[in-house]
Amino acid sequence: MKKFILLSFFLVATINTAQETVKNIDSLLTALVQTSSDTTKVILYQKIAGHYNVTALDSAKGFSLEGLRLARKLNFPKGEWMNLNALGNYYERKTLYDSAMVHYNNALKIIDKTNSDKGRAIVYNNIGMVDIRKGDYQKALQVLFSALRAEENLKNRTGIAQSYNNIGVVHYYLQNYDKATEYLLKALDEQEQLGNISGLQQGYNNVGAIFDYQQKYPEAIEIYQKALDISKDLGDRILEASNLANIALAYTKIPDFEKADDFFQQSITVREAIGDKKGLAHSYTSYGENLRLQKRYALAKRYLEEGLQYAEENKLKLSSKEAYSSLAELAKDEEKPSVEADYLRKYIAINDSILDETKAKAIEELETKYETEKKENQILQQRAQLAEKDLEVRRKNTLIYGGFGLALLLGLLGYLFYNQQKLKNNQLKKEAELQSALSKIETQNKLQEQRLRISRDLHDNIGSQLTFVTSSIDNLKYALEGSNEKVTQRLGYISEFTTQTIYELRDTIWAMNKTTITSEDLQVRIANFIEKAGKATDGVSFVFNVGEEVSEKTFTSVQGMNMYRIIQEAVNNSLKYANAKHISVHLKKTDEIPEQEKAGSQTQQLKIQIEDDGVGFNEATIEAGNGLANIRKRTKDIKGVATIVSEEHKGTIITVVF
Repeated sequence: MKKFILLSFFLVATINTAQETVKNIDSLLTALVQTSSDTTKVILYQKIAGHYNVTALDSAKGFSLEGLRLARKLNFPKGEWMNLNALGNYYERKTLYDSAMVHYNNALKIIDKTNSDKGRAIVYNNIGMVDIRKGDYQKALQVLFSALRAEENLKNRTGIAQSYNNIGVVHYYLQNYDKATEYLLKALDEQEQLGNISGLQQGYNNVGAIFDYQQKYPEAIEIYQKALDISKDLGDRILEASNLANIALAYTKIPDFEKADDFFQQSITVREAIGDKKGLAHSYTSYGENLRLQKRYALAKRYLEEGLQYAEENKLKLSSKEAYSSLAELAKDEEKPSVEADYLRKYIAINDSILDETKAKAIEELETKYETEKKENQILQQRAQLAEKDLEVRRKNTLIYGGFGLALLLGLLGYLFYNQQKLKNNQLKKEAELQSALSKIETQNKLQEQRLRISRDLHDNIGSQLTFVTSSIDNLKYALEGSNEKVTQRLGYISEFTTQTIYELRDTIWAMNKTTITSEDLQVRIANFIEKAGKATDGVSFVFNVGEEVSEKTFTSVQGMNMYRIIQEAVNNSLKYANAKHISVHLKKTDEIPEQEKAGSQTQQLKIQIEDDGVGFNEATIEAGNGLANIRKRTKDIKGVATIVSEEHKGTIITVVF
């Protein structure tokens, strides 16, 4: 199970949105009372609602509704769409995205009638932010570019900077990191030139997130701190809590757990004060995982369970999934296999639910596309029918205009026939592409369902049976203690073998549940194994090093599992047979190319090296065992080359390049 990182990217809205704050709200409230019911009062309602959308959310709705009512009474379109937009801001901040979209779309209808670029810039930007929060990134990108075009028409540098920021965030979520960095830096440069404090707040946070992704944690913390200072000055407690959480996560990865604890607690305090339940689900779960890494298991369990409760109460499936993942790891750390199995089942169930929703959404989108194309085809057919009727009229006119008119009519008929045939061919091509896409999705879904079913069967059936066997053998061994030492010793060997089989089964399920394995996943797995080996063996020191250039790599599940098994086999050999005192494991990029790949190979090579200072051996004189054979076989499976160098009393070096 992949451990999670909650990086908060911030989206910014244009003028007259939820980001608008007013320095002197009292003067506006006084002016509202003194102003007659005209268009000026409509604008005052909108400005006050915009302020309260940031500082006192529950007060914002009433002012927006009053402004909307007055605007409609006065037949004032600009005031109507501005207050509809403020209502959308309110529902967006409440995370009621469907209601927010209804108000934004109603505002957009009025804007289109009045042809207001300013209105388009504002509302398109807000619609794009809702699409981002709902995870519809491609749609968000299209809408945000529409907002950017409107801002460019207005020559509004502040709006252009904000559009750059939001486009950069979408590219980050789409994993287009170069594009994300390009647009975020454009936005920050504009905001710095303009001296826009609110814009700098968002820009600092987003650039900090890029540094975080690049593992430049001190730089990320410095940038996050700048965003935090601005959030405090503006009194924006929602962003203040997110800034604190980001700093805490960066300290966790350094790692500096003491500082991470402090910032997590500050973030939780702020979110509890403002009642941010969604944020609390993230903060409690992240803090619980941080405590688990510190081995503060009791406190970690408390925070993880509270985070899970908030996630389930607010139907935050991704947060629930990550909470179950951490709770399962916690049970594993505490050696509670039955509790771990229970959380794993819940993790798999909610993961299946998320996959089902994704699949349903993809099919719905394809069906919508198909229906749209079908309607377009019907329109084209109607146009063709109208053209044919027009041709009938033209044929009657040929009797009057003679041969020239007839020739002209035949030429037009030929052109229309060609055009219609071309349209039909394009339609057939689109239908074939649609069918191919549906088949591909169906195949992928079946494959994923099969993988999950097999992994569940392995875990629930074979895993539970092996656990029962281990428990039964231990009970039998206890009952026979003192009666037959040879039988008791044999039962102990069987129990150890069965326990090891359970661990290997877990590793297999881990690999099966992934189509790809990240370097981060693999590092954690290897580090856990080496840590357990160190605890089980006195007097042996371990070194585990991964090169920076490997940290961002992704492997297939076959590669990842074989790499893990090769290292596991080599380390076990060093412990069991070599009597080693120092064992080192290194993963790094290399320019070495295996002999079978030298012809024209341009791919990058990875080098795994396991070295010990044990008794060594002469491969020519020893009896070959399964250990070295397994290493060579697994290396061959990933199309690599294994080299084993050993001398008696001089240690052993095992090198794998692929």
